[in-house]
Parts: sequence; structure tokens; C-alpha cells
Amino acid sequence: MTARLLLPALALALLLPGVAPATAGTETESFVQVVEKEWSLVLSRTSVRAGRVTIEAVNFGNDAHDLVVRSKAKGSKPLRFAQMSPRGRGERTVRLPAGRYALWCSLPGHEAQGMKATLTVRG
Repeated sequence: MTARLLLPALALALLLPGVAPATAGTETESFVQVVEKEWSLVLSRTSVRAGRVTIEAVNFGNDAHDLVVRSKAKGSKPLRFAQMSPRGRGERTVRLPAGRYALWCSLPGHEAQGMKATLTVRG
């Protein structure tokens, strides 16, 4: 695209509702994928920034699995993903404060067989 066409297109995009250039104060969203299979739970990254975090759980196993995410802070409430059949997936976007979070499959015996991990959320 030539510069003559690019500038008017950019100006129009900035005037459209809901379109705004990124600024230094814009909150970024973190992403972590949790791969579940017999008998492991593997995070795509073990640390993310505090704020909006998208957690995607994917069941690559042959058995059903679920996912529970809970802050290690006393009195915290767990975030629960529904049970997923093989090749199933679930995704949630949540606001996570800084801290350490335990993740595990809560189906009977699965956590004890190794389906657990820790996610660190940095401030």
C-alpha cells in the first residue's frame, strides 16, 4: 500500500468506535495453556504477570480430566473447569492477583498420580 493510501486508512481507523491505539497504561493479558494427560499436568509457562490471565485447559489424555486452580493464600476460593472428555478443552479468562496458585485434576486419584502443578503470578 502506498503512503498516500496508508495515511488516510490509518486516520479512519483511529476515528472508528472501539478502536484505540495501544498506550503505556493498557493492561496486557497473559496466557497459559494446561495440557492434561495420564498422569501429568504441564503448563506452557510457570509464571505470568498479575492481571487478566487466560487459562486454557486441554485434555490430551485417554481418560476424562478436570482442572482446579486455587491461590495458595488462606481462604481463597477455587476456580473449577468442567470435566473434559478426551480431546476436550476449556478456557477461562480471570483476573489473578500476585501469588502462587496450585493447579490439579480433582478426579479421584488423579492428583496423587501426578496431575498437579504450580503457577506463579508476578506482581
